[in-house]
Amino acid sequence: MFGTKRRLEALQATVSELERQVRALSAQVEAARPLLADAARVEALTSSARSALTALENRAEPLGIGRPRFDGKLDTVYRADVLGFVAVYVGVGRTADVRLLVGRENPPTECVGVLDTGGERNSYAGAIVRPGEHWLAASTRPDANPAFVVHFTPLF
Repeated sequence: MFGTKRRLEALQATVSELERQVRALSAQVEAARPLLADAARVEALTSSARSALTALENRAEPLGIGRPRFDGKLDTVYRADVLGFVAVYVGVGRTADVRLLVGRENPPTECVGVLDTGGERNSYAGAIVRPGEHWLAASTRPDANPAFVVHFTPLF
């Protein structure tokens, strides 16, 4: 009977220790509940943000967002499908004067920039081109090796 009492006391001590651990764990879980709720809220916000981003990307695609830049050529008429920026600058090769022309008509006639390589200024021309407008970097000396670089960048 004496051994049974000791075993009973040992079991009661073990049960008491387990109950203490359960209370401690329960307190930790209760303390973590707001964090779990925040995690669920952040997960929901992330999902909403992904959906919104996808919707914006789908709306932006027709506007030209994400379209690559392209290199143009002198004395070639282009038509802008989207809002963009044309840059013309001096590179390596034969120089000439270049007028940057834009407009609804083909070929465009409104001058929005001039490169004057004979002077010390105006070695760059740039302009916004609206959707539907034509644009042209018109050179005074068409050449097989022009010194000019022409870029069109879709804007967003």
